[in-house]
Amino acid sequence: MLDHILIVDESRLVREALAKILLSCGISKNAIACIENAEDAIEYAQFSAISLLICADNLTNKNSLNFRDELAKASKIKQLPLMVLLHQIDKKNSALNLDKAHNIKCTLTNSISLFPPFRKQYVIEALFALTQNAIFTAQTYQEDDNDSGVLSKPANNTAPVLLAQKPTILVVDDESSNIDVAAGNLRDLYRVMAAKSGEHALKIVANNKYNIRLILLDIMMPKMDGYQVCKSLKDNEASANIPVIFLSAKALVEDIKYGFDLGAVDYITKPLNGDLLRARVATHIRLQQQKLDLSAQVATLKENAKLREDIEKITHHDLKAPLNNILFETYRLADKKAAKSINRAVNNVVNMVNNSLNVYKIEQGIYTLMPQATNLNLLIDDAINAISSISHDKKVHFVLNGFDSEYAIMVEPLLCLSIFNNLIKNAVEASPVNHAITIALTHDNNDICFKLTNHGIIAKHLRSSLFEKYTSSNHSTGTGLGTYSAKLMTEVQHGEISFTIINEQQTQFIVKLPAA
Repeated sequence: MLDHILIVDESRLVREALAKILLSCGISKNAIACIENAEDAIEYAQFSAISLLICADNLTNKNSLNFRDELAKASKIKQLPLMVLLHQIDKKNSALNLDKAHNIKCTLTNSISLFPPFRKQYVIEALFALTQNAIFTAQTYQEDDNDSGVLSKPANNTAPVLLAQKPTILVVDDESSNIDVAAGNLRDLYRVMAAKSGEHALKIVANNKYNIRLILLDIMMPKMDGYQVCKSLKDNEASANIPVIFLSAKALVEDIKYGFDLGAVDYITKPLNGDLLRARVATHIRLQQQKLDLSAQVATLKENAKLREDIEKITHHDLKAPLNNILFETYRLADKKAAKSINRAVNNVVNMVNNSLNVYKIEQGIYTLMPQATNLNLLIDDAINAISSISHDKKVHFVLNGFDSEYAIMVEPLLCLSIFNNLIKNAVEASPVNHAITIALTHDNNDICFKLTNHGIIAKHLRSSLFEKYTSSNHSTGTGLGTYSAKLMTEVQHGEISFTIINEQQTQFIVKLPAA
């Protein structure tokens, strides 16, 4: 008589699918008991006489036959038919007879084993082979999406894959009634697993097989309490990011605070309120998903940044050869004025290529500064020459103050040339036609001070964000990176950059750089 069939498997999907198959064969619902772990099965057997055991092969460290014998002893029965669902497959080493057509392993020990995929047809045939009960004959095997099996077989046939897509929640409590309450409120939305001890919970998490998304953890448990379990979880890098919600009748502030100090994300007092439990769990599952999504985005951004740096390096390398050829050929030109102009333009291109990568490194805080004593006067002369065609067209002339003395600064020449190129070019473009731009050099304690004054003024709505990325007063051609990169390059060289508006008629930029 099959009046007490016990199904033991950690997966709720497996248990429910097997129960459905048994019901379809005519087994009474009251004759089927589903349990998820070995400890609960032993406890159940002490109060119920089991007539058939269906269990997974990965429940305990013992083999399935020893587990069956332990249940039989607890249930005080001599013969207990056993059907084992093989999750840990090793067909090569098996000395038992295998029906390859249906992946059924037949034995002489009143037991039978079933390889995945666990289709309805295979399960029923295995049950008939084991029990010879007529209830498992004359079945119509109409395979569909619902009855095709407990587990689906992946394309590469390497291992069974759970069909469930719901987030998995682990409930840890030494009281079965508390587990039932929590599971009853959550199983419609989540895949719920349970552990009746801290040790068992840590074993499930360490297995890393079920992708536990959240843990509901009782505090008052024997041997290993919830606080100890939480500490072990947080001390382990593999489980440190799994959210833990404490469930406890302890409601004192110091108890709650201690739980948060250990790393718990929430605290729910017993008796459990279903609506509150579902709301808290949903919130933390959502936050955990957002955290995972954010981590994925950060990883993608890092990959993109690395790709950008690699592309910049390749571009820099590939441009150097043709640009060097152009520079070499300019020395052969008879028109020295044209040669000088071409030479200067090519050098500006080289500088722009160099600085595009430099700005990125400065932004990321990975730039290595290598300063040297540099003639500031010459840098400014080069920057003025680079803009000479535009300044000539606008009839803008430069008034130089303090250039009768030479000033040496401790900087990187290319970075500083880019700073002065940006500022002087912007000043010429912003200046009215036929006006002067004044550049003055002075000592300021341990710094050399560069002041550039022109008659163009910065629009009021841009002043507060002028040094921010993508801010530009030149909407037709500006990229909004000139003043931004000038600020980065100045500050990485331990300098300062600022501007002031004089009488709403002139703009003055001030750059301070360390004297050599």
